Amino acid sequence: MISLRKQLLCWLAPLYVVSAIVAAVCAYITFGWAVDFFMDNQLRVFAESHAAVGEIKGPLPTLTRRNVQKGDLIVQMWDRNGRLLATSWPELDLPLQKSDGFHDFFLDGLKWRAYTLRTPDRTVQILQCVNFRAMVIREHVLGTSLPVLLLIPLSIAILWCGIRMSLRGVERVARAAESQDERNLCDLPVEHAPGEIHPLVNSVNKLLGRLRDAFSSQRRFVQDAAHELRTPITAMTLQLENLKARVNDPSALEQVAHLEAGLARTKRLVEQLLRLARQEAVRPAEPPAPIDLDAVLKETVASLLPIADRRRIDLGFAASIGATAPGRSEDLRSLFHNLIDNALRYTPEGGVVDVALHNDSGVVTVEVIDSGPGVAPELLPRVFDRFFRIEGSDAQGSGLGLAIAKNAAERNDATLELVNRKDATGLIARARFPRAHVRAAVQTSSAVEWTRVAANEA
Repeated sequence: MISLRKQLLCWLAPLYVVSAIVAAVCAYITFGWAVDFFMDNQLRVFAESHAAVGEIKGPLPTLTRRNVQKGDLIVQMWDRNGRLLATSWPELDLPLQKSDGFHDFFLDGLKWRAYTLRTPDRTVQILQCVNFRAMVIREHVLGTSLPVLLLIPLSIAILWCGIRMSLRGVERVARAAESQDERNLCDLPVEHAPGEIHPLVNSVNKLLGRLRDAFSSQRRFVQDAAHELRTPITAMTLQLENLKARVNDPSALEQVAHLEAGLARTKRLVEQLLRLARQEAVRPAEPPAPIDLDAVLKETVASLLPIADRRRIDLGFAASIGATAPGRSEDLRSLFHNLIDNALRYTPEGGVVDVALHNDSGVVTVEVIDSGPGVAPELLPRVFDRFFRIEGSDAQGSGLGLAIAKNAAERNDATLELVNRKDATGLIARARFPRAHVRAAVQTSSAVEWTRVAANEA
């Protein structure tokens, strides 16, 4: 795709060159007419002046070839009987022309122009080398066209700068459009845009307005629906607890347990929908505050230890550094909670989940490493899609955890990626914080013991 700037240059630069060539050709033709008229008039006047001279006394001044090639006029004088009386260049063997007026002919490899004038006493013939005229015309046209030819590159450079300055408004609009996302849809600036694209910018702004309304309606619907669902789900959970206490049949108890698990999944889905709606809600921009990453990780791991104990999963945390990152504590807690919770759900009983905070090539990095089945390489690009779940997986989930984590990472200028382990089966969730600062190195002996102590303290 060729840019508008290049398209304009591709049209205007050849136009400049063609215009210069046409101007040079026109100058050559018009100046050639002027030179021919002047030189022909000079031949005529020169012939008339020699025809008016009385008796010829002595020979005419002799010219050289160099003089002739420089445009000097050759004079030939004949008597009434056609006998040559005098000539200024004897080397030129040109007979007397039969008629008066101008004549063109080639002689000795040169083109000549002659003017013949007959009087009662004598005939005068004046000649001039036409090659001299062509040389004069060429030198004049070259002298006048050369500055124009030299100005063509300068004109193209000025044109390039002018086009670039004219398109700055378009570039501002493009940058503004590029910065848009579903959480921040602002009108594109129209005041600095060229007038020709004002209708386009206004149309896009109207479209953005409709998108804002649509996203706002969607968020309100999700939030209202989730809020409305919490009450009946809580009531159903209480009723189920009451029912469970009165059921004695083992088969009925098993069915109640399945129902209880289904309600738990539904409740988790509602909570995640509410969390996602709160993340996407348009809120006033808050300046990021320095967040102690190792402290947030310690609290998050401690809060998830009961789940790990219930599934007999060895959950460990190790921090080789102490780091602070600018961000929002609520988002970072949501990020780490969803990553660790996702690892616990997909790790089989008796497995291991390790959480590490370290310095990776100068960038503060948090890694959540599990011993689960991993993800097929072709499915890795889709794991952050909402409601995406791997087919055939026994893990309970809604498919929103990683989407919420990705959203939280982006809101805090962090990058999040998932890769399969190379040393064993499992997955590595890696969150990198380019703007984080390392406070100091930390020495830890046993990550698991350190985490469990934190859980007891909590």
